[in-house]
Amino acid sequence: MQMENRNNEQTSYRKIVEQWAQERENLQYVQPYTARKAAQKALLFAPWIAEMQLDEIEPALLSEALMHLGSKGGRSRKGLSTATLRAAHLAGSQAADWAITRGMAEKNPFRNIARPRANYRQSQFLTQGQANKLARTASRSFNKCLANGNIAYASYSLAVCLALATGLRRGEIFALDWDDFNEKTMRISVSKAIKGDGSLGRPKSVASIRNVAIGEKLCKLLQKMRDWQEEHFPEKDWSQNAFIMCGEDGAAASLNAFEHWWRAWADKGGWKGLRFHELRHTHATLLISNGTDVKTVQMRLGHSSAEVTMSCYAHALPMADGSAATLLDSTLFSR
Repeated sequence: MQMENRNNEQTSYRKIVEQWAQERENLQYVQPYTARKAAQKALLFAPWIAEMQLDEIEPALLSEALMHLGSKGGRSRKGLSTATLRAAHLAGSQAADWAITRGMAEKNPFRNIARPRANYRQSQFLTQGQANKLARTASRSFNKCLANGNIAYASYSLAVCLALATGLRRGEIFALDWDDFNEKTMRISVSKAIKGDGSLGRPKSVASIRNVAIGEKLCKLLQKMRDWQEEHFPEKDWSQNAFIMCGEDGAAASLNAFEHWWRAWADKGGWKGLRFHELRHTHATLLISNGTDVKTVQMRLGHSSAEVTMSCYAHALPMADGSAATLLDSTLFSR
């Protein structure tokens, strides 16, 4: 009986999720932050099935859990988003499949419950004129904050400029250090990213490790930032992760503080509801609509293939097609 109890404990849903996450992290199947986040999603079902073995879990119990989480889940008790419910179902199912391959269970109870359909918000992107206005506003904010000695807000403003001009993800931008900036070649090297928990790790995928060209004006903003830091942080160890985006003490800038700043700054400036990640969408959309080939856009964004880029930014092709037609029309029928 004692052996049976120990076996039940080892194969409970909670234990399976924990062991699944630990293996994924230890064997580097995914990055540590990704493994932990997936486990958190899977354990949203814990109040109902945490101590049960997989083969004991009935589909009706999972349905009950999903309905409760969708109507009363979350800190506010107003219900979790459909995207979160879908992610929780996926993570739980993946953990169950892992347990089956390890001989810890015979069936996956999630297979009998339809995965919730996520109602994702349609991503926005700025027009060329809107992007120009945002870039000018951000660069002016950068210069003003730097002149006033507010290095944190100057960093945040510079992050906006970088996102629009390079398409880098938020975590990639805040992980940049001065060794990643080559002013002679005017390129930025992307090889790491700040995760949601603040840890420094690899970027999203192997394809995300890349070199991105930048223009002269952005290069000058970066040079200005470096000059300011060298003057005001003389004791800074420039050989140890000297981050470009930094706080008042010269250490890495806070992502949480940045998110609060961005929401207030963007809403006040007339870009209400615009998400920072949508600056990446804007970058890609403007490149394609202005005639940049998809392969170049893929390389700049760090996508694994041109097909991925096309699937994300097919909406930009009609604009590019219209520009091409206008160009040929003016050339063919010019007097």
